[in-house]
Amino acid sequence: MQSPIAAMLWELWRLTRVEAAGKLALGTVGGLAVLVVLAATAGMDLGDVAFDGEPPTARAARDAGAVIALFLIVFVNIVGWWSIGNLNRLRPGFPFYLLYTRPVRTAVLVGVPMTFLAAVPAASYLVSALLLKVTSGYQFPLVPVAAWIAAVNLAHAPTNWPIRNTVVKLAANMAVGLAWVTLAGDRLTAVEIPGWDWPPNRWATIFDFPLTDYALIAAVGLASFGVTVAGVARQRRGDAPATPWTDGVIGFPDWLAAPLRFICPTSSATRAQVWFDLHSRGLPVLTTGLVLATVNPLLFALSVPVASIRPIAVMCGILSVLAMLGSGRNAFGIRWRQGHGYASAFEATQPSGTARLAGLKVLVRSLCVLVALVAVGVSVWASLSFIAVGEGYEPLRSWQRAIEMAVEGLTGGQRVALAVVASISVTVMVASLAALTALTAHYPRRQRHPGASAIGIAGWLLLLHGFLLVPLVLTGYRGVGSVALWEFLLDALVWVTRWIDAPAIVLATVYVTWRAFAERLLTLRSAGGAVLVSAAFAAAWVTVLQAAGVQFAGMPTMNAVWMLSPALLPLMASAVAPWSLSRIRHK
Repeated sequence: MQSPIAAMLWELWRLTRVEAAGKLALGTVGGLAVLVVLAATAGMDLGDVAFDGEPPTARAARDAGAVIALFLIVFVNIVGWWSIGNLNRLRPGFPFYLLYTRPVRTAVLVGVPMTFLAAVPAASYLVSALLLKVTSGYQFPLVPVAAWIAAVNLAHAPTNWPIRNTVVKLAANMAVGLAWVTLAGDRLTAVEIPGWDWPPNRWATIFDFPLTDYALIAAVGLASFGVTVAGVARQRRGDAPATPWTDGVIGFPDWLAAPLRFICPTSSATRAQVWFDLHSRGLPVLTTGLVLATVNPLLFALSVPVASIRPIAVMCGILSVLAMLGSGRNAFGIRWRQGHGYASAFEATQPSGTARLAGLKVLVRSLCVLVALVAVGVSVWASLSFIAVGEGYEPLRSWQRAIEMAVEGLTGGQRVALAVVASISVTVMVASLAALTALTAHYPRRQRHPGASAIGIAGWLLLLHGFLLVPLVLTGYRGVGSVALWEFLLDALVWVTRWIDAPAIVLATVYVTWRAFAERLLTLRSAGGAVLVSAAFAAAWVTVLQAAGVQFAGMPTMNAVWMLSPALLPLMASAVAPWSLSRIRHK
C-alpha cells in the first residue's frame, strides 16, 4: 500500500492469476498432448527427433505435431484477457474505470496494466516453449516469438480501451487482426519445401527476425500507449460517451437470436422456462454454430485457388470446434462485475425448484451445443476434401481416413452406443462447467468449506494429469523409453492416477448426492431419472470399450474399476448441477 504502482500490480495479479495459470496450463498440457498423439500416430519415440531411415509419413506426422503445438502455445497467449473484459462485461471503454478517482496520472493508469498484460503472456509462452523444447527435442523459438506476443497484446489496448463505440471497436479489431495475419504471412515464409510450409528443421531460420522487427515492436508499443492514453483521458474527463450495442440477458447481442425468435408460451411454466433459456443462451449458440458451419466450407473452398490462406482455413476449422465446446460454459448465466460473480435477481427468485431449474438449463444448453457442434464438425469434416493429397496436410487426411475406417468397422449397436456416449458426454461437460462456474463465483477466495475444497482438489487433479504428459513425451507414447528415470516416473504417475481417479469420482458422486438429498434439492423422481441416464451411459460406455478391444476378463480389479469409473459421471453431474446452482441462488 506504500506505492500506487505496486498496488495496481497487486490488483492486476489478483484479477488475472487464475487466467494466467490457465493460459500456461493449456499451452503446456495441450502442446504435450499434441506431441503424444502425433507420436502415437507416427508410431515412433519422441525422444529420438532426428535419425536416418525414419519413414517420411512418420516424420511428417511428428513435424505436424510440433507445428500444431507451436500454434497452440502462441494462440493461447495472444487472444487477450477474458478476466479483463469481464470487468465491464465486454462493453467498450476502459475496464479499470474504478481507478479514475485515484490521484494518479492517466499515463500511469494506462501504462501499468498495458505492461503487465503484455509481459505475462510473453513469459507464459517462454515457459511453455522451453518445456516443449526440452521434452520433444524440437527447437521451439523463444525470444523472437515472445517479443511479437508482447507486441500483439500491446495492440489490444488501443483497439479496445479508448474506443466507446462498439461498431468502431469491432472494425478496429478486425483491421488490426488482418494486419497481424498479413505481417505473419510475410515474416513466416520459409524456403519452399514440397508439401510443407513451416518445417520445424527450418525454425531457426524462419524465426531469425532482423533488428528492424524489434524496432517495429517498439514503435507499435509506443503508438499503442499514446493512442490509449489519449482515449482514456477523454473518458476520465467524461468527454467520451459510450454507445454500446443492445445486450442480451448474459451479454449475447440480441441480433444473434433475432432470426430464430418466437413468442413465449404462457400455457406452461416449463415451456416458458425453456423459451427463456433458448432465447437468452441457446439460440445465440445455435446461430453462432450455423454461421461457423457456413464459413468453414467457404474458407476451405477459397483456399483451393489461394493456397496462402489454407493455414488460416485449417486454424479456423479447429478453433470453431473448440469455440463450440467452450460455448457450453456458464449454462446458469452467472454474471461478472469487477471480478465478482453473481446470479441475476430475476433467475434467483424464480418460483421453481432448484433441481428442475438446473435440469432445464443444462438440457437446453446441452442440446443447443450438441446441434451446433455437430453442424460445425460436419462442415469441417466435409471441408477437408478441398485439401488435395501431397500439399502438406497428410496427417489431417490420414486421421480422417483412420476415423472413417474405425467407424465403418463398428456394428449398428456399437454406433448407437458411441452416439449415446457422445451425447451424454456433452451434457455432462455442460453441467460440470456450469457447476464449476457457479462454485467459483460463490467461493471467490480460499475458504474452509467443502465447496472451496472441491474446486482446489479438482484443480490439483487436472494438474496431476497434465504432469503425466511430460514423461509420456519423454519416454514415448508406448512406454518404450530410453531413460530409466522417466520410464519409472511414467509408471509411478500412471499408478497414482489409477488409484486417485476412481476413488475421487466415487467419493465426489456420493458426497454431492448426499448433499443434494440433505438440502432437499433432489427428489426420488429426479434421482430415479438420473440413475436411468447413468445406467444407459454405463451400458453404452462398456459397449464402446469392448469395441475398442478392451477385455475385462482377467483384468485386475483396480484396472477394471478405473476403466468403468467414468460411468458414474452422469450421476455426479446430475447432483452437482442443482447443488452448485443452489449455492449461487442463495448467496
